[in-house]
Amino acid sequence: MLPRVIQSPVCRFFGFRDLPAEEAERRSMAVVMVLMVMALAVLYNLAYNLVGQGLDFAATFFYVALSLSSLAFLRITGNYPFFQNLQFSLLLLLPLALQIAHGGYTAGSGLVLAAFLSPLAAMVFANLKSARLFFVLYVLVQIGAGLWEYFFIKQQPQVAPEVSILFFSSNFIFTTAVVYFLMDRFLRTKDRLQGMLQEEHRKSIALLYNILPEETARELKRTGSAKARRYESATVMFTDFVGFTRFASVLSAEEMVEQIDFYFRKFDEIAARHNLEKIKTVGDSYMCAGGLPKPNDTHAHDAVAAAMEMRQFVEEMKDQKIEQIGFPFDMRIGIHTGPLVAGVVGKDKIAYDIWGETVNIASRMEQSCATGKINFSQATYDIVKGTFPARLRGRFPIKNMGEVDMYEL
Repeated sequence: MLPRVIQSPVCRFFGFRDLPAEEAERRSMAVVMVLMVMALAVLYNLAYNLVGQGLDFAATFFYVALSLSSLAFLRITGNYPFFQNLQFSLLLLLPLALQIAHGGYTAGSGLVLAAFLSPLAAMVFANLKSARLFFVLYVLVQIGAGLWEYFFIKQQPQVAPEVSILFFSSNFIFTTAVVYFLMDRFLRTKDRLQGMLQEEHRKSIALLYNILPEETARELKRTGSAKARRYESATVMFTDFVGFTRFASVLSAEEMVEQIDFYFRKFDEIAARHNLEKIKTVGDSYMCAGGLPKPNDTHAHDAVAAAMEMRQFVEEMKDQKIEQIGFPFDMRIGIHTGPLVAGVVGKDKIAYDIWGETVNIASRMEQSCATGKINFSQATYDIVKGTFPARLRGRFPIKNMGEVDMYEL
């Protein structure tokens, strides 16, 4: 990564600040590398002349002039792809031009090796397709350099052995150092992106487990779908707030949602503590169930205990709500135990849901419940009567079921 003291002015000058952070850093790094290569090309030319091996500055000046022009073009137009491809091409051709100016591989100390930085830079700063193209061009440049020397250089220029060794070493050190720098940057970016990907994956999985039961979520991840499952015995609970329509006419939409959220967050906590699975909320109605997705023998007791705790919480909040919004919240709770089917349907905005007469009867228990009470069916009463005392309220009609006994906790 570039130090902020370098990246910030580069981003500001070339207009990269509005880009995503990763793209802005990548472009800034490319600009800094162009400046570095220009400086190194000039220093390389000077070094050869300082050791008495005259080297024409024409190729270096041409490269520097084109690079500065491309930077000005990038500053004015913002056309980064053009700037990028031009620099890859110049990075490919400059070492070849300098080696030809030297008089060949030996006299030029294998400088054409530096052209390999072109496909490598394309891999780091562009994409794999560009990297493949510039690698093919790099191979052609190497072949061209060899053919040119074989056919057109009849006599190698005389270069002192110590100078040749010095610049061979310098060329290899420079090239491998840049390769290392680029690969280090590439791997750091890869690790960072992989870490971001893993974090997003973790968030996605956490969200999936928050929406669906863990067992169902695992099946959905593994197979892409989740089969519906029948449960011979489960307990369904419905709650709703009495006078919700009146609340909605007095409170603003935002205040109404805030109040419902306040209670439902607590209900979520209570349901989870009592091993109940939250199914869904519809308006002011909260629906949960016990005995699924993992069957157990305590679901009826769990549901009644959770219902008592929810009712207690609402009772405790009454004074506070009267002071806060001018009236209290009251609730009704209905519970029924029986067989049902649970699962996920559809492919868009999927949700875990339950179906069957057990669900309908639990809903009817809630609708027939007195304010502030917990109402449950004969089936639930038969299971919990030894633990939770209740009184018979009488028989009530249920659609498609005839009359059923209802009990009040």
